[in-house]
Amino acid sequence: MLRIGIIGAARVATYAMIAPAAKRDDVVVAAVAARDGARAADYAATHGIARSFGDYAAMVADPDIDAIYVATPPAFHLEQARLAIRAGKPCLVEKPFTLNAAEAETLLAEAQAAGVVMVEAQHSRCHGCWAIVAGQLPALGRLRHVEAWFNAPVKTDEAEFRWQAGLGGGALMDLGVYPLTWVRAVAGEPVAARDVVFRAQRAADGAFAATLDLAGGMTARVAADMAAPFGAQLRIEGETGVLTIDNPLAPQRGGHAIRLETAAGVIDIASPAEPGSYDAQLAAFADLLAGRAAWPLAADDPLQSMRAIDLVRNQESEP
Repeated sequence: MLRIGIIGAARVATYAMIAPAAKRDDVVVAAVAARDGARAADYAATHGIARSFGDYAAMVADPDIDAIYVATPPAFHLEQARLAIRAGKPCLVEKPFTLNAAEAETLLAEAQAAGVVMVEAQHSRCHGCWAIVAGQLPALGRLRHVEAWFNAPVKTDEAEFRWQAGLGGGALMDLGVYPLTWVRAVAGEPVAARDVVFRAQRAADGAFAATLDLAGGMTARVAADMAAPFGAQLRIEGETGVLTIDNPLAPQRGGHAIRLETAAGVIDIASPAEPGSYDAQLAAFADLLAGRAAWPLAADDPLQSMRAIDLVRNQESEP
């Protein structure tokens, strides 16, 4: 039995960890920790978690906890994931991995030196649809351009960290990490960003858009908006065809489809929504720790992900 401790009494943990774990008989959310002990206790009672802690380090060090899931705002990921390293426990860190690439590089280096598993919770990339996408790419010939976007209305509560850039919020960090990841998955790492536009909103960027230059003359356009209705799409254009993936984020939410357009016509490609992306992510984490399979993303992917975010952020220009 894999016993997971959650750092942060967070909303994301309810659907990213607690719900998937409840479907398995080899994983249990054994504890939750929050800075406020009373809040941790309430959260544990609400979600059927046996133990709660008012101290992160105490939970991480507990011998009855096997692995850690960090579900707090990105500003705290570095210090909290380091607790797992010191305790020698594998750690799944919610996206975005850290505040920037420098922190990501530090964290991965420390984890590697200590021999501790450290991976980022990129749930969308754990879904089975990506194997289908990879299988269709040869039909497109040489890739020319990629379009990727993800919009989702973010709660406007005063305490919502996603509207606070200092905590790691904003459209680029919270939503943009996904389309950037999708582009990187099919076209490689971006080498430059241009035509970058941010829409300032409250204490963060409420929306952004950017053009990326990639190897071989490829380009990509990525965008995200925290005030728009939910929707996500990846469109890959090649010399001999176009592949469109509707809702590559979380196919289990509906609206998922894969279509291939070539000179031969349009083909709708079967892509089952289930198991869902969060279920697949937990399965991948459990398989990794049990030695059954490798993590589906490269070991340095969290670093490359943060480098892509930094590339866009460093070219910021107000409209």
